Amino acid sequence: MNKIHYYLLLGMAMLCLQGCNKFLETKPDTKLAIPDSFEDCQALLDGYGTVNMSYPYVGELCTNDFSLTSEYWAGLEVYEDRMLYIWDDQVTPPQSQWAGPYQTVYIANQVLVILKTLPEGMRRQQMEGAAYFYRAYALFALAELFAPIPLKDGSNAGVMALPYRTSPNIEEKVERVPLGEYFALLLTDLENARELLPRSAGLPSRPNSTAAAALLSRIYLYLQDYEKALAYTNTALDQQNTLMDYNTLPVYEESPFKQFNPEVIFQAISSGSFTFYYTIWKASPQLYNSYADHDLRKQLYYMDNGDDTFSFKGNYDGELNQSPFSGLAVDELILNKAECLVRLNQLDEAKETINHLGLKRYKKEVYQPVVTNDAALLLEIILQERRKELVMRQRRWADLKRLNLDPATAVSLKRTIAGKEYQLQPGAGFYTMLIPREVINNSSLTQTIR
Repeated sequence: MNKIHYYLLLGMAMLCLQGCNKFLETKPDTKLAIPDSFEDCQALLDGYGTVNMSYPYVGELCTNDFSLTSEYWAGLEVYEDRMLYIWDDQVTPPQSQWAGPYQTVYIANQVLVILKTLPEGMRRQQMEGAAYFYRAYALFALAELFAPIPLKDGSNAGVMALPYRTSPNIEEKVERVPLGEYFALLLTDLENARELLPRSAGLPSRPNSTAAAALLSRIYLYLQDYEKALAYTNTALDQQNTLMDYNTLPVYEESPFKQFNPEVIFQAISSGSFTFYYTIWKASPQLYNSYADHDLRKQLYYMDNGDDTFSFKGNYDGELNQSPFSGLAVDELILNKAECLVRLNQLDEAKETINHLGLKRYKKEVYQPVVTNDAALLLEIILQERRKELVMRQRRWADLKRLNLDPATAVSLKRTIAGKEYQLQPGAGFYTMLIPREVINNSSLTQTIR
């Protein structure tokens, strides 16, 4: 696939994402860019800069794990970042938070259309599986931000969610679908992916059947369906379960984790923001102080700034940059399993699971295993470990949304900027973010009603 094909397709994707009819008045010469082969499809699916790097970051911005000083906050160049940080419910996220994932959806849909014209067989099946996976991965990332969390009783299933694009036709008018339908389509895509994908795809930048099961685990946990979440977690762990022993890692290195490390199941990073630059974005004292001194994550995840503040360095992408890892990894599955087990009242198995992680995260010679038989206390311990382990993984925002459904685990967030206190209460409308204003202005979509 030559560069003309590639850039024209990306340009078409951006037109699709803008959703603006006026941008369609001047059409490209499509005769120059009609991908029609397995090689073209693979080139689209291997577009690392799009399908592995375009995921939202603003959820992390709005959690309580990190903080900004008033001075740094006032100096942020991205207006939306500044206002979302104080939970201004009239401000929409940057357009990139919507456009990036929908660009991945466009590519997935383009591949699925091309593949229908090609010979059947294993190669076609595997590429179809990858396309279904990427579409689901991107649309779930969008739902975590721009749609309400589905309730277990189904009472909000009829609430309008987001467009679920299944066609690459940039002129096709698409509207929101109900929340229940949206998640049903997500799960169907992933079941298709799991059936079609190979067990091994060579590199974590390409999805495999383990990644599909791991994403099903993530989604079912979000849906509070702990039996299904546990089943898919076990399926994924049966195929990949290696945990790094943090006792063996170089705690003083600037980037102690390597890209494609043994825990990574699917490689993805957020689109990132300069707001996350390590001299600006500091760990909240409450979070940092929750790590025991013998917790190896305290040094592997954070760097000491020498002024009683600490910055994040524990990026599983292997880079000290503003684009944190947001993919799928074994440690997340271990935590999913532990939480599901305790919620299903399988306390001994839950303790065994969380202690398996603990032995790899704390100094072995002083680690004290979790032994409590109090289910509520055990859940609290597991959720604390989840927060400390999955820091800057784009998981905290989704976790807050689901944990806030239960008064026992709900969290009120507070910030103080320039002497003024801001609060975000559990269940606040802000947890369903507004669609970026550029998308509303240039499409037929209506703005979210909170």
